[in-house]
Amino acid sequence: MTAGERMWLWSQPLVAALAALAGAAAWFLQLTGDVSALPTLQALVTGSFVLPGLALSLVINHVAVMLRRPPQLTVGEKLLLLVEYALVVAIVAISASPDLLFLGYLLWPLLIGAAAMAFATMVSTTIRSRRAVGGGEHDELVGEPEAAAR
Repeated sequence: MTAGERMWLWSQPLVAALAALAGAAAWFLQLTGDVSALPTLQALVTGSFVLPGLALSLVINHVAVMLRRPPQLTVGEKLLLLVEYALVVAIVAISASPDLLFLGYLLWPLLIGAAAMAFATMVSTTIRSRRAVGGGEHDELVGEPEAAAR
């Protein structure tokens, strides 16, 4: 595996850790009542829900990719991750401005859609690659009873 492939592979847990840390900080600020660091509704929602959800999604995707042999991302998966990362950067960048709340309302569903598409792509690619490598011996893992009856 090349250094570039390793970078792509480990970018998901790295971004997930950063998002989870930011989410935990937002939750902590809310629990302590000091929401001055979350100046807008958009920052509050992004920190409390969007970033923790993204962290969970990226961790699940990483686990799915690690089940492959070799654990590498496809070009399409890399493009989906780039879209996700760009959307996150844009959402975080505009979160401090109350004037850009409408833009946040537009970008949140796009991020959720990109994350769902990345999840579906990575899991389905992993399932197909495990079937191809295992010659059907892993079919029980994906819940196909007719394959288990073989």
